[in-house]
Amino acid sequence: MTRSLAATRSRRPSSGRYPLRRNRLRWRANKRERAMPMPGDDLVPFPLVQSTHAVTIAASPERVWPWLVQTGQGRAGFYSDSKFWDRCVDWYYRVLSREQAGKPSVGYEVAADDRVVAAWQNPHVGDVIADGPPGTAYYVIRGLEPNRAFVLYTDTHLPHLVPAGLRENPRLGVHGVVSDSVLLTEPQPGYTRLVRRMRMSCGPWPFRLLAVPIMIIWGDLVTERNFLRGVKRRAERPARTSER
Repeated sequence: MTRSLAATRSRRPSSGRYPLRRNRLRWRANKRERAMPMPGDDLVPFPLVQSTHAVTIAASPERVWPWLVQTGQGRAGFYSDSKFWDRCVDWYYRVLSREQAGKPSVGYEVAADDRVVAAWQNPHVGDVIADGPPGTAYYVIRGLEPNRAFVLYTDTHLPHLVPAGLRENPRLGVHGVVSDSVLLTEPQPGYTRLVRRMRMSCGPWPFRLLAVPIMIIWGDLVTERNFLRGVKRRAERPARTSER
């Protein structure tokens, strides 16, 4: 493992503009889980928004882990199990595709989300996980400890919320970063407690007026919870594996 997973404690954000948002976004996470340091917290040390969600899964961490590491565009997707969510993401991907001159339109593509695929089970720090058409949004694996911790980071997602003419204008300085960390523990044999934390920061302030509500409503209230439910459903089913 090339990057330490020792998490640093959260520090206060440099701006007091969003003091109430940092720890009030949670779903099924208890007080201890919301307060504890997580692997990857140091990647966004001064978040404007922090959310902590959790779910208990009736399966061991060894059965949960394979579903986490095979996510991504063109692989297992993100387990929404919602036709509405999938259509919305497909539409957004095609909007991004239109910015790729001379390239075919690319929608949301899921190769296999109903089984563990052996070819996707060997992640490494530095690997890229696509979340959009080529040349757009993607995550980078910044930390991992098999069957315990999986840390993703992106500086591409938030800028792609605005057209290329805005995000590529150096005078505007549009920027944004997100860390997405998962921690697995085994509170009792055969059960996993999955805690997922998202931390984000972005600027300048006019861009925050767009990015923060989208992350809270679409990214946190909808996508994050769908993902946790989807992982739980799959990990609790009888194991099914394929080479491809």
